[in-house]
Order: sequence, then C-alpha cells, then structure tokens
Amino acid sequence: MNKSLSTSRALVAAAIGLLGCLAIWVFVPHNNFRFQNTYLSDSYLPEIVVAFLLLVVLAVNPLLRRFGERWMLNRRQVALICSLMLFAAVLPSNGLMRMFPRAVAEINQKLHQNPTTARIAAEAGFRQALFPDPLPTLNADGTVQTHDTPVSDQFIEELREGAAIPWRAWIRPMISWGLLFMALWAMMIGLGGVVYPQWRDRERLPFPLLSVYQAIIGDPEDASGHALPALFRSRLFWGSCLVVFLIHAAAGLNAFTGGFPTIPLRWSLSEYFSDSILRYAPQAFGGQMIFFSVVGLAYFIPSRYAISIWAWVFVYSWYLILGQAYIPAFQQGQVEDQAFGALLAIALWVLWLGRSHWARVGRAMVGRSADEEDRRNAVAGWVFAIGCAGIVAWVYWAGASLWWSVLAMVGAVLLSLLMARIIAETGVPVLWTSRFSITTLSAFFPLAWKSPTILLLTGVFYAFLTRATAVNTAVMSTLALGVDRKASPAHRSRLVLAGLAVMLIGFVVCGAVHLEMGYRSDEISTAAKTGANAINDWVRADRTTFRFFTAERAHQAAGLGIGLGLLWACSRFPGWPIHPVGILFTRISIGSLVWFSVFLGWLLKTAITRLFGGGAYRKAQPLFLGLVVGELLAVIVWALAPLVIIWTTGAHPSEVPRYILMQYP
Repeated sequence: MNKSLSTSRALVAAAIGLLGCLAIWVFVPHNNFRFQNTYLSDSYLPEIVVAFLLLVVLAVNPLLRRFGERWMLNRRQVALICSLMLFAAVLPSNGLMRMFPRAVAEINQKLHQNPTTARIAAEAGFRQALFPDPLPTLNADGTVQTHDTPVSDQFIEELREGAAIPWRAWIRPMISWGLLFMALWAMMIGLGGVVYPQWRDRERLPFPLLSVYQAIIGDPEDASGHALPALFRSRLFWGSCLVVFLIHAAAGLNAFTGGFPTIPLRWSLSEYFSDSILRYAPQAFGGQMIFFSVVGLAYFIPSRYAISIWAWVFVYSWYLILGQAYIPAFQQGQVEDQAFGALLAIALWVLWLGRSHWARVGRAMVGRSADEEDRRNAVAGWVFAIGCAGIVAWVYWAGASLWWSVLAMVGAVLLSLLMARIIAETGVPVLWTSRFSITTLSAFFPLAWKSPTILLLTGVFYAFLTRATAVNTAVMSTLALGVDRKASPAHRSRLVLAGLAVMLIGFVVCGAVHLEMGYRSDEISTAAKTGANAINDWVRADRTTFRFFTAERAHQAAGLGIGLGLLWACSRFPGWPIHPVGILFTRISIGSLVWFSVFLGWLLKTAITRLFGGGAYRKAQPLFLGLVVGELLAVIVWALAPLVIIWTTGAHPSEVPRYILMQYP
C-alpha cells in the first residue's frame, strides 16, 4: 500500500473528511436532541468518529482494493480524515451548540421579564449586535422601555404556524458571537500546536486516547501487505469486542422488549447505608456502573494517573463522610476550593516544565529560520497569539473593562491548557470541570470593580468555556495533531490552519441546523447553563464588603500547596504513585461514574504485568482495545435502532424505547 501523503491523496482525504464532518454537524444534533439518544459526539473518543473510521477501514478500503491497491486509502489518508473529524466533533453538542443558541435567546428574552434586570440592562448598554431581539432601553424620563422578543420566544418554544424561520435576525448575532468563538478556537488550536511537540517528544506523555485512534488506523510503516491493520487481525480483539457488544445487545433488547435476560452492569448500595455514618456517602459510594470503554482505556493509562483517579475519589469520599458525621461546621463545598488550588498548581507546573519550549516558539515567531520545526512553532505560536489578542479585543468591545478582558483571556488559556494536559495524561474520554474557571478567577476581585457587562460575560464564559470543556477544542487539537504518527512538522502546521477552517465552516452549518431544530419543534430542549439573572448582583455592588482572606482562600492555598508538593514528588521519585490530577474527579458526576472502571482497568493491567511481565502487557493490548471498540459499536447500534423504528413505523420519538449508556446533565 502506498504510504505517502501526496497532494492529490491529501485532497481526496480532505474531501472525505469534510463529508464526515458534515455528517457530524447534521446528524448529531438531531440524534442528541430531537431523538434524545445516547450522545454521539460528546467525548474525546466520539462514537460517530470511531464508527466512520471503522466503516472506512473495514468496508470501504477492502472494497476499493478490488479495483487495485492504488485505489485504497492509505493509513496516512485515514489519519487525516480522523483529524478533520475530531475538530468537527467539538461543535454539535456539549462542545458548543447545546448551549450557544439557547443561551443567546434566553438571555435576550429574560432581560425584559424582571424590572430590576431590565433597568440594569438598559443602563449598562449591552451590545445590540449580540442578540436577535431588541434590548431594554431608557426613555427620556428615565423609565425603562421593554420590548417583545418574538425571535427568541419562538426559538425557545416553537415557530408560529405559517411563520418562516427568522434567519435574517440571527445574522448579526451569529457574526458577533462567531468572532469570539473564532478567537477562542484560534487560541486553543494554536495552544495545541505549541504544546503537542513538547508533551509528546520531550515529556513523553502517554496520550492514551491516541492508542485507540492509531490502532484503528494502523501503522503507516506496516510492511506486511495486509489490507487490514494489525488490530483487526487479532483474535483477542474480536473476542473481547464481541463479548462486550453482546452484553450491551442483551441490555438493549431488554430495554426494547422488557423480558430479555441481561448481565447487570450497574448497582446501588444506598439502601444499605441508611443506618450508619455511610448515610453521608457521596454518589461515588452509593452506586456504580461498569463502562467497558473506560476499563479498556485505563489499561493504557500509566499507573500513577490511574491510581490517582480512583484513590482520590475513594479517599475524598471518606473525607466527606467523616467530615459531615463528626464536624458540625463542615462544608462539602470546600472540595471545590481545594481542587481549584490543585489545578492552579498543575497549570503553573506545566508552564514551568515547558518554559524552554515556549521560549523557542517565541524566537521562531520573530525569526526567519528555515528549519521545519521552527516554522511549525511559528505558525502555532502566531495562531495562539492572534487568538489571545482576539479574545481581549472582543471582550473589550462587548463592554468589559480592559483588566477583565485580559483576565478572561488568561482564564481561557489556563483552562484550555489544563484540560489538554489532563486528557493527555489520563485519557478519560468524558470529562469537564467547573473547578477552574473565569468565575473563580473573578472572585479574587471586588464586585465594585466589575460591571453588569462583566457579570453577564462571566456567566457566558462559564457556559461556553467551563461547561463546554466536555469537548474542549485544545484537547481535540492535540489529538488531531497526534493521530498521524508519521506527520512532518509542515503537515502539522497545515493541520492547525485546516482545523480553524473546519471550525468556521462547522459554526455556520451546525449553527443553522440547531436554529432550524429549535424553531421547528418545541420538544427539543437544549441547555443554556447561563442566564440574564447574573447581572442582578450588580444592585448590591455598592454595599458589599470585600474580604480577600477568607476560608475559601485558605482551602485554595491548601490545594495549591498540596498540588505543588505532589508534583514535586512525582518529578523527584519515579515510583511516586499519587498525582494531584485525581482531585478533579472528586465529588463530580463523571468522577463518581468512572472511578471504579478506572480501578478495574488498573487492577487488570497490574495483574498481567506482575504475573506475566512486560511482554504480556503488549500482547494483551488488543483485548482491551476490543473492550473500547465493542462498547462504542454498541452505542452506535442502539442509537440507530430507535431511528429505524421511527422511520419504519412512523412512531413518535417519545413513544420509542431507548437504551442509553451515558447521559449528560
């Protein structure tokens, strides 16, 4: 098979990749929100991307081989297709569109519904270009004039009979917000381009998710002559894949028929905890579910990170139990402050470790080196810098003060850096964080220093950045840049720019799909995760006493100290088992769901390596990849099953059963 990636082959792969992107932007919103199936593009291992890769590798390529080997897509072409689709997977749901259109419509609508909110909005003078309906205004006599919001009302409810979708009203808001998103995406993609070489080549981070993508695509250097990658020639892989698929098939058939025998994958112990201090047990103790994909991925996570995930959740659960049982003034929320400090420690540590690489990037940006690596660094550095400048400029244009505009940019950078680093180290496919955000950074400053615009934008950034870290662009860019293990620095430079182009196209296409869905049906419910009531805090700005040194600061400082201490121990002692990253998984829904599966994967890997050695670890890898692929295939099949029933019987979506493996709050 031809192993090169010539211009013609790259163009063919790009065309196929864009078709896959279009499928993501159109199909996923309908699947997630119209048909309310398992989300298909809402993790760092998107099921729809894996399904497309399997279709290409197992069906399309063998068919093309019948016409001759030169017709086949080589593995570098498949890698390029995968990279483009990973960028596209950011947009449809948790990465952005689940929240963006609804947030704009709800804020616009609710600015008029409360007299206090309307007055603050009218006096603040928010940018009209950000919203499709008029904003509250001040009359000449100082009274507040509110307005009807038909564009927003009909999006949240349903289009009036006979009315057309008001596309024109959304043009200015889409352009205005789109400039912010393009700045954010430029910053994140540029950040990925800057840090990936440092993390992969110098720090040797594991990137467990890349193990899955690269195994499915195959080794470009494979000279065996086989059409299929080595993974698909393994009996261990097919055996574990089939077992997992059949387990989920039985559970799915039971969901649809009500009488099919199943193997239970979840359990609850809460009823046994009511008569002891365990009645204070958090969700992590009360119930669990086995996720085979997480078990499989945990096999590829270095032991330090795997232990840190389950050990932090386990130990902190007991910390919460004992604190509530025996300390009268104990506050569970202090975990949030401790986690903030630990995450800040990780961010500062990562920047310190990469200081020489960042200096090299800076020199490349202002130099004229002919070296390919320097040109790659210059492209990524300038994309990152332009994105940062764009964030500051946009936030300042929106009405925030300059100091807060810079703070918002710094918060966005640190949050993106943290998420990219955590996924590069742990490989957990589903993760988001609210523990480190622009909201927590803003809390360091008095309310009187802020403004209604800052309060509103703080909530908006929480939704579009913090909650949307479920599919963070910086994470996806590091994965997209690493899929092709033979990519040259020049190829990665082009991929950075291609990623930006894909995001721009997707914003238009996927945004139109979400608007069309919102107006056509009142049964579609997405989540805004922010609102106009955030500005109401402004009424107490002049009577709020600000104190910097509080109990929250003490817990943040404790988290910072513990985080730095653990990071120092990790760097000083190779066998040190605990990393502060695990605190992110404590007392959050995702951590409570996945910690036991991570524990199982770590336990199996430890048993295999201790009993049979490193050679057995390598030989068993296809078995654990089969666990991952088998569960992802089950998700795809049971997402398609309701659609087939609806299409063939004409049933209403609400009447069709579902088998959902993962739901998102």
